Amino acid sequence: MEKFNCAGSEISTTIEELISEESQIPLYVSGSSMNPFLISRRDIVWLRKCEYKSLKKGDILLFRRRDGALVLHRVRKICPDTSILVSGDAQKQLETVDRCQILAKVSDIERKGKKRSADSLYWRFIRTFWGALSPLRPFIMRLWFHFRKINNKR
Repeated sequence: MEKFNCAGSEISTTIEELISEESQIPLYVSGSSMNPFLISRRDIVWLRKCEYKSLKKGDILLFRRRDGALVLHRVRKICPDTSILVSGDAQKQLETVDRCQILAKVSDIERKGKKRSADSLYWRFIRTFWGALSPLRPFIMRLWFHFRKINNKR
């Protein structure tokens, strides 16, 4: 895998150029909004250009917010007006994304050297299970962060 060192302002342009070449590109996950299933600096997502028509609930998208920030979030609902409701797995708040903001879709997820399709039975089970736990997520996430903090102190 070729690695790129880019300043924050340059990475957005580099990603867009690579995606527009129709290639699948790897990107290390950064941030905590997709915890506990995508972990910052451990997991790698493989991005591929996508058609709006092919999107479905549960897909993970890379999109550009209006302020220019690049974000990975999961599709929660596809609206008839061509907007999409998304949120991070660690979040309950929904965000509206227009189709013109979408840069790519996660096609594969790599963890500890093992690469699996984002549509594999493994990842479909995880997203369905996590979706069913929606009312309990805040409590689960507090526990998860608490145990992670304890584990990091060791």
